[in-house]
Amino acid sequence: MTTIFESEIRSQSDVLASRALESARVAREAAASFASCTHLVVAARGSSDNAAVFFQYLAGQVAGRLVALAAPSLYESPLAMNLDGAGVVAISQSGRSPGIADVLESARVQGRPSVAVTNNLESPLGRGADHVMGLGAGPERAIASTKTFSSTWHALAQLVEALSGRPLEGLEETPSYVGDLVNWALDAELPLDLLDANGLTVVGRGVGYAAASEIALKVREVTGVRAETYAAPDYLHGPIGADGLGSTLVLLLSDELTDDVARDVLGGCGEAGMRTIVVRTPEREGTGADVEIVLPRQAPNWLSTLGMVIVGQVVALRLGERRGRPIDTSPRLHKVTLSA
Repeated sequence: MTTIFESEIRSQSDVLASRALESARVAREAAASFASCTHLVVAARGSSDNAAVFFQYLAGQVAGRLVALAAPSLYESPLAMNLDGAGVVAISQSGRSPGIADVLESARVQGRPSVAVTNNLESPLGRGADHVMGLGAGPERAIASTKTFSSTWHALAQLVEALSGRPLEGLEETPSYVGDLVNWALDAELPLDLLDANGLTVVGRGVGYAAASEIALKVREVTGVRAETYAAPDYLHGPIGADGLGSTLVLLLSDELTDDVARDVLGGCGEAGMRTIVVRTPEREGTGADVEIVLPRQAPNWLSTLGMVIVGQVVALRLGERRGRPIDTSPRLHKVTLSA
């Protein structure tokens, strides 16, 4: 019997295709309102926070825009944090995460432009922003998000394109790319023996770090396996020296991660007794990891890292099935992030 989680993984291409046109229009309007801003502040929680990190890197790489991540607990009073010069981006799939609305209210009180990225246009976030980029994903019933996450990634890429004032390579092909990746990943032979470990360490850099964070979150939510995330430079700075016997490294080889750094990470993990998996695009050279997962299609870096997230979604699905977990309910978790 197909789980809701798998059905929602399969739906992502259609969701992205249906939302593209209207979301691009709102992105252009939001970007115009941010034209005089010196920087952007992004508020998010959970999976949305991983998408916010993606936006932080991509906006810097493509549009040269400074993006800061908000700490929502600092915004309980609308005048507590000075937002002079800032544009505010609020991301919440439900639109009901406490704390995110506080950041948006601070923007309103201080007269700063704002955009909400949400799946619920009638939510507090949807009603409180100057512009609303709807995810258009429909109800997401599995606890672990898939289609709302890829829609958020897509929406933020559209916003970056609008901020830069020039086409973002690969944006128009996103739905077809995601469809191909979903079909391929669901049929792929995944290294479940290596993934069913005492713990997983998922390492990336730049937008690859955002993807690594989302993969680790999905694994934790769906499988119950302990999974942690590091940016490659931080991992090399100290944690790589920990005893890794019985655990597995998953290294995302995005464009920001050089071959030299990859060799250092893989070598150190091997010495620590860890098994190693590399996820890479077809154009990158082999690394000598224990297992390599090679994506079937080449794409721009920001899009291929979304492909890596999709591989991570399927890894979580298959590993959760292997471990006999309740895939759609994720014990002790709730759909809305309730902490402020």
